[in-house]
Amino acid sequence: MTGLLDEVVEAHGGLDRWNRFTTVTATVVSGGDLFVVKGMPQDPAPRRQTVWLHEERASLFPFGAPDRRSEFTPERLRIVTTDGRTEARRDHPRASFAGHVLETPWDALDRAYLNGYAMWT
Repeated sequence: MTGLLDEVVEAHGGLDRWNRFTTVTATVVSGGDLFVVKGMPQDPAPRRQTVWLHEERASLFPFGAPDRRSEFTPERLRIVTTDGRTEARRDHPRASFAGHVLETPWDALDRAYLNGYAMWT
């Protein structure tokens, strides 16, 4: 690390402190015209977004129903119930966007990809 990043990490307890944490969770409310264009309008209910700090992984709860959450990694997307049943799955999800244009409608897994990728990044 160099420069500004070193200063920021040190100001918040140093690299050893950063490495002690594995996840961060926040309450989020999302919406906007993109979701409407994609055929997936968002209700204003708060959700819990969790991202992993040392691996590209994220989860949003609830997702689509009170008993479901999304699970994102670059290799796999899942929508799972709170008791662990897989409701939907897509391997290599980024590839499914090939050929998409603004007007291409989304399914729930497309939306889960955006939620996971954008929030983890």
